[in-house]
Amino acid sequence: MRNPLQWFATVAVALVAGCSNPPYPRGAMESLYPDGKYPALSTVQVQGRYVGMAKTTTAPVEAAQAPVLLFIHGSPGDWKAWAHFLKASELPTFDTRIAVDRPGFGASGAGQVVPDLRAQAALLATLIPKGRKAIVIGHSLGGPIAAWMAVDAPDQVCAAISLAGSLSSKYEAPRWYNYLADFALVRWAIPQEMVWSNQEMMPLSSELEKLEHALPTLHVPLLLLQGGKDTLVDPRTVDEVQAFAPAQWLSIQRLPDATHFFLWEDPDAVINAIRKLPCA
Repeated sequence: MRNPLQWFATVAVALVAGCSNPPYPRGAMESLYPDGKYPALSTVQVQGRYVGMAKTTTAPVEAAQAPVLLFIHGSPGDWKAWAHFLKASELPTFDTRIAVDRPGFGASGAGQVVPDLRAQAALLATLIPKGRKAIVIGHSLGGPIAAWMAVDAPDQVCAAISLAGSLSSKYEAPRWYNYLADFALVRWAIPQEMVWSNQEMMPLSSELEKLEHALPTLHVPLLLLQGGKDTLVDPRTVDEVQAFAPAQWLSIQRLPDATHFFLWEDPDAVINAIRKLPCA
């Protein structure tokens, strides 16, 4: 029979895993890209850190007039969350597409998480090729990072999209299982990637308060896509954002039947949103 600590550890693992186990393919390149057309993987050093990314360039010469697509995954995760979008033929005009490993995940210093969302945004903005502008697309915890990039780097970001983004301080307070997973005697039972994810979850509400205070200065388009059946990010989140972001720059698309994982369940919804943006 398990003692109480073992039981709580098991529950914590199950709950944190349930919140952090997105259904995207994470296999080898051969399974992700059976046609053999792989993205280029690289690790670059910026601001004293190494950041891993996958990049596709479909044109022989990068088209300077077309925006770059920069994809930012949630927590935990890696660039493979965007494998489909890196190769999607429905986005023919976007010849340069970059999907990153966020700090602390994948090839970006595993375990060296950066809970400061604004600092993450500044770091990732350096990956936008010089002289180009980007449409930044973030899922879940990537959503507020994309929003920070739109606020702080309008000379580099022509628009941002948040997909089921964790954007409201009101709805992102740590759950009881986050507190439990943060307990030193329980962390041993949780996979390392989820321990790192939990390190981002604990201060998230206060980090989002900072974003809310900054959103009134937004002056590039920010599009929010939110599923009505999302059990991880409260669907009312988008209503909260309306209180902070200027109406002329904020757009909201509600997907009544969508879950937190609609970018993999209905990728066309994301592709259509990208294509309709003013700078697309």
